[in-house]
Amino acid sequence: MLDPANVPDVDAEEMTARFVVSKRHINKRTSTLKADAFVPHPYEELSVTRLIETTEDEIWTVGRDVAAARTPPRTLRGRGDVLAATYLRQENLKVVADPVEGNPNHANVTGWPPADDEAAQVMIAKEIAAVAKFVPPPES
Repeated sequence: MLDPANVPDVDAEEMTARFVVSKRHINKRTSTLKADAFVPHPYEELSVTRLIETTEDEIWTVGRDVAAARTPPRTLRGRGDVLAATYLRQENLKVVADPVEGNPNHANVTGWPPADDEAAQVMIAKEIAAVAKFVPPPES
């Protein structure tokens, strides 16, 4: 994981992960993610985790922690790996480092359309989901 005292800006060539805690965000037939996995609604920021300087075990631990912190707690279904440049190619989106306790690799994708314009958020999310790589969690 990144050193919490020395977190660099997000580089366009970095890989990010969006943790998936809902079965409805996964297309079971194609093992791909649906756009809803990348829609920040009802928010205007999308939480992701940077994959730099981290091991697979560390990233899955963070993902399980994210799922467990939900109310009610959820099961981690997988993650969607997306190059930061994918977000940056969308008009107005930025990927901003936002370290949190337990996850110095946390970042937010900002610059989304307003939360009351979910249709505009979904249009952007469809383009992101189209190139995202779904990674199922390792067998326990």
